[in-house]
Amino acid sequence: MQGRAVIVVEVTRPTPATTPQQLAKIAQTAIQCGADALCVRLDTEDTPQGLQDLFAVVQAAKRVPVLARDWIIHPLQLVEAKEAGAAGVLGVIGQVNGRGTAVMSSFGSAIGLDAPVEVVNAREVEGLSRVGVTVFGINLSVGLSVAVPGFASDMAHGLLGELPFGAISIVGVKDLEQARKARMSGADALLVKKEMIEAAAAEGKDLRTLLDQVLYVTCGDD
Repeated sequence: MQGRAVIVVEVTRPTPATTPQQLAKIAQTAIQCGADALCVRLDTEDTPQGLQDLFAVVQAAKRVPVLARDWIIHPLQLVEAKEAGAAGVLGVIGQVNGRGTAVMSSFGSAIGLDAPVEVVNAREVEGLSRVGVTVFGINLSVGLSVAVPGFASDMAHGLLGELPFGAISIVGVKDLEQARKARMSGADALLVKKEMIEAAAAEGKDLRTLLDQVLYVTCGDD
């Protein structure tokens, strides 16, 4: 494994009026700034043309994998994401999909999609591990958020420690400290969320500066 985490950058429409072609240009900028992979939000709260956005970004991002992020409740959503060119899907959630979670994840794998299962507690990790789930998401769609400083980072640290040997993890981060702690706790990939990018922009930081900082605080040998 590399001495650093894989950096996945969320690309989202700045406004509802943004076109898929304009979003594709944003995606190309993210790649030029150092993104190892991209994630496109498909939820209707983020875009009125989710699959078109995904297809446009996939076409623009020839060199890096593109993930789709949505609330996944039906296998058809996985098929549509695959047909649009996605390499994986974020949004298979243990608490949402219930007993069908492992089946959904397995179906994703069967059609060639990486489909991490998002977990929020150790009991979910244990149960899903028993049925063969090996790729886990933390703090992606279901935020680990309580009004206590460091809560999300501490919870992510605890969950990463519960993952079975050989499991792969992707952790959503909203600030540099969350990114640093997640990597120190063993996260394989970090999802740089929209909120983190917007907060950096409000401070006058461009995306390249932000990603350079993410790499700086997370680099190191395993």
